Amino acid sequence: MVMHPDFPRSPYASLPPEMHWFRADETLRAMAYEKLLPPLVAHIRHDVAAWRKAGYPGASLTS
Repeated sequence: MVMHPDFPRSPYASLPPEMHWFRADETLRAMAYEKLLPPLVAHIRHDVAAWRKAGYPGASLTS
């Protein structure tokens, strides 16, 4: 498992999609990150990051 060099120490920090870990050498991150993940995982990570940046639209008080 490879973690981004700037990976936060806090378990509560929101990670941008490009900081998530993946199972490969760190040198492959820049050129093959999305190819190393299942396609749906990479897509969902980008969608969640956009949702968080927009202020969690559609979320209820209990979600």
